[in-house]
This record gives sequence, structure tokens and C-alpha cells, in this order.
Amino acid sequence: MPSIAMRMIMGTIAVVAFVFVIFTAQGPANAQTNQCKGLSKSSCTKNDGCSFVNSFTRSDGTKVKSFCRRKAGTASSSTSKPKKKKSAAANKAASKKKSAKSTKTKKSADAKATKDDAKKKSSKKTKKDADKKKKSATKKTKKSKKSSADADKKELKKKAEAKKSESKKAKSKKKSAKKKAAKKTKKKTKKKKSSTDG
Repeated sequence: MPSIAMRMIMGTIAVVAFVFVIFTAQGPANAQTNQCKGLSKSSCTKNDGCSFVNSFTRSDGTKVKSFCRRKAGTASSSTSKPKKKKSAAANKAASKKKSAKSTKTKKSADAKATKDDAKKKSSKKTKKDADKKKKSATKKTKKSKKSSADADKKELKKKAEAKKSESKKAKSKKKSAKKKAAKKTKKKTKKKKSSTDG
């Protein structure tokens, strides 16, 4: 499939060729037909380059009025030769224009292609940079999340250890209180015994 630049060049060449064909098609025939057009029957028959056509009806039923027209192959050599020279000169000029236009369009297409390549490269570079930034940002966030999670774990561990130590202290206090109470009750019972004995 041809590239955009090639399509543009081909399109330009086609347009130039079309315009050239249209301008060269309007040759010496116009001048000769204009001489015969609109002449009356008598003046048309007097002119050697013209012939008179009588009115007639076409096969589809359309009526055609009589008219004067140019005879076939009666274009004067004096009028046709300079026109041909002009058309040859026009051909050269058109080919020069065509080549100049094609080189100009080629250059512009090449410049556009290089611009597009540069844009693509810059967009790729910016994309890569953006990807790198994203990756580094995600790494940083992961690290920060990890460090915050580690800090949370440490804090929870400290709290758990503090609770454990508190519960141990409370248990030891309870034990000592129980021991003291047991000693007191023993003393009391001893006193009662000694008082009952005495």
C-alpha cells in the first residue's frame, strides 16, 4: 500500500494532467466552428469551410432546426500550425511545471514524513519517561507502604509486649496478695487456737 506522501504526489500529478488535457482540448476547432455558427443558408453555402444542414427529425422524435456547421477536415493550415506550436510549448511548460510541482510535493512530503518521525520519536521518549516515572513512583509507594506496615507491626508488637508484661505484673500482684491473705488467715487461726488452749 503506497504511503501518504506517494498518494499526495500521485494525486497532484493526476490533477495537473487533467488540467493540461482540458486546456489542450480547446484547440483550433473552436475558431472554425464559430465562423460557421449562426450563418444563414445563403452565406453558409457561399463559405467553402462551412456546410448547411437542413432541418430533420431524430429517431427519438426530436425536431432539429436547420443550421450551418464546419465541414469535416477543413481547418485552415495557417490557424492550426501556430496552435500546434503553442501546444508543444504548452506541453514543455506543463511538463516543467509538473516536474517542479512533483519535486516540491516530494520535498514537502519528505519534510512532513521527517516531522512525523520526529513527533513519533518524541512521543515514544515522553512515553518512556512517563513509564519510568510511574515505575519509580510505584516503587516509592511500595517502599513507603512497606515501611509504614513494618512500623505498624513494630508498634503492635510493642503494645502486645506491654500488655503481656502488664498481665504478668497483675498476676504476680494477685499471687502475692493471695499469699499475704493466706499468711494473715494462718496467723489468725494460730491466735485463736492459742487463746482457746490457754
